[in-house]
Amino acid sequence: MSTKNPKLTAAEQVTKSYSTFLESKGLTTREGQKEMMNFCFSLINGIPDEESSTPYVGVVEAGTGTGKTLGYCLPLILLAKEKGKTLILSTATVALQEQIINKDLPEIQTKARLNFTYAMAKGRGRYFCRMRCEAHMNNEINAYGYVREDVNSLHHTFDAKKWNGEKDSYPKEIQDKTWSKVNSIASQCLKQKCPHFATCPFFNARRQMEQVDVIIANHDIILSDLSLGGGVILPIPEEVIYVFDEGHHITNKAIEHFAADVSLDHSARFMGEVTDMVMMLPKFYGDKMKKHVYSLEKNASVASAKLLELRNTLLCSLSFRNEIGNVDIYRFPEGDVPVNVRELFKPIRLTLNEMNNLVDKMTVIVDETGNKMTQEDMAQHKMTVGELSNRLESMINAIRNFVTERRNPDAMPIARWVNVKRDNKSEVVIHSSPVHAGEQLHKELWSKAFGVIVTSATIRSMGSFDSFLNKAGLAPTTPTLLASSPFDYENNGVLFVPKMRSTPNNQEAHTAEICELLPKLVLRRKGCLVLFSSRKQMTEVHENMPEKVKQYILMQGTLSKREIIKRHKLRIDRGEQSVIFGMASFSEGVDLPGDYCDNVVIAKLPFSVPTDPVSQTMSEWMKKIGRDTFAEITVPDTCIKLVQAVGRLIRTETDTGAVTILDTRIKFKNYGKNILNSLPPFRRVIR
Repeated sequence: MSTKNPKLTAAEQVTKSYSTFLESKGLTTREGQKEMMNFCFSLINGIPDEESSTPYVGVVEAGTGTGKTLGYCLPLILLAKEKGKTLILSTATVALQEQIINKDLPEIQTKARLNFTYAMAKGRGRYFCRMRCEAHMNNEINAYGYVREDVNSLHHTFDAKKWNGEKDSYPKEIQDKTWSKVNSIASQCLKQKCPHFATCPFFNARRQMEQVDVIIANHDIILSDLSLGGGVILPIPEEVIYVFDEGHHITNKAIEHFAADVSLDHSARFMGEVTDMVMMLPKFYGDKMKKHVYSLEKNASVASAKLLELRNTLLCSLSFRNEIGNVDIYRFPEGDVPVNVRELFKPIRLTLNEMNNLVDKMTVIVDETGNKMTQEDMAQHKMTVGELSNRLESMINAIRNFVTERRNPDAMPIARWVNVKRDNKSEVVIHSSPVHAGEQLHKELWSKAFGVIVTSATIRSMGSFDSFLNKAGLAPTTPTLLASSPFDYENNGVLFVPKMRSTPNNQEAHTAEICELLPKLVLRRKGCLVLFSSRKQMTEVHENMPEKVKQYILMQGTLSKREIIKRHKLRIDRGEQSVIFGMASFSEGVDLPGDYCDNVVIAKLPFSVPTDPVSQTMSEWMKKIGRDTFAEITVPDTCIKLVQAVGRLIRTETDTGAVTILDTRIKFKNYGKNILNSLPPFRRVIR
């Protein structure tokens, strides 16, 4: 009779591993962490084996101190292995990505005694392509008689097996201009036909990812992979359990990802390079290729002239306004490009489509007869037609998105605008962008993935998940969890709203009053963080601080963010006081525990005016159909930003301190009271 212990189920293994982890670290159970583990396990374990069109998505808000990385990793690593799926952990910032791969996962392996493998996923463009590098070196030899040291050094280091071809692991910084000549590009890749396929850094990394249990990625890589149909860079979504940490960023990332733009000036210049790119092909492929090359060169010349004509017409006919710096903008109201402007694009669209058809025919010739060439020649020709195809398709798609007519005037619009970069010889760039990510996220991600957990320390707004669910295109019935915080906010922190004479509506008076109050506020504890929503106000307040205060201030813009934090910590470690004046980037992702930040002062509620074309188009459309932009978008966004800012104070269970808000709208306005109720339950002193 066998005496072997029966294999534990995933649920039993989670319980055992969690106890082992806590015991090995000398920790006690965190209620919020347990809630999160149970939520993640129940949602993913409940997914049926048969295919379903129902998205299996759960949303969790787990504040600082909950231990959310362990909360999702422990149950999902075990479930993914049991179900034969890959677990992909996605972050929005490099800092969290590095924390997960360098600290959290190794600790879970050792302290929870779990056996699993993991690897970091990076975009294809982060890997060295020996084929492209050698092609570039040959071009430089032919043109100048020598190869520049920067490219030659990369080639030599890789060839000598002293570098694995990953950009971030190269011992020196690689300039973007250099890297763009040698990195891997999908459209120019020969895959198995490449003579360097066996040593290709990208495919080596890809092979490694196919064999691991957990992949650490970022939102951009996942969105890129999904836009290519999925399974190109990462495993196919149907075989993946995704976790989007810092998940409140996914909607804006998706909008950015699904946007399109094209520079008419750069495109015209590219047409002038076409002849040089294809002139050698007839020598290898004969008359059939010669005919296509001749037609392509002729069309490229026509396209260049049409692009410049179009550029000049737009430059002269649209009423551009200066928005930021040296960039002028013309935004089409509600994203509707008028018929007369759409007509301007017809000639160039016809020419680009004809060029693309010719390149398709040339690609067929290379694919069918290229096996008679040397591998090096074949690779060079494949790269040439691949680059042509990639560039033309990018132009065609950007122009198509720009001129496509909206069929239903009440449907959600696409934002469309034209930029003129005055500091670059009035370069003209056309843009289009969705104003809402929901439809694309549902189509590309939620409906395809095996299962998804979206989590963040700040994902609710006004005490509700509704705003995020709407932005993300998720149903109101989507399972959600607010994981309880281990922090004793009431006893460890104070929220102070002083009596003030002015409001931010009177900017001059409000700034003057802040200048009066700050000297009394910023030095009352050790480490102070003052957060501003306006760079102008921050600068004016700094200028008006007395010298006894100014000597302690480190202001954003005078030093790098990293250097400010480094100097701030050094001062506190020496027993000195230190004050940081910062903007929005200091409101999120900045971890200053203990005395490093025991005093947070917020100059005003972080309202943002919709000045970018995407926000303006969305706001315009909502007003047209009778919806309240302020209540539906502005206030919820402000609430999340304020919660993030307030969250800089308590970072560990032993932290104490005070938050001061110098904006009386939070106590007098109805929306202000709702925002106030969404903040952590500090002891409150409101005058």
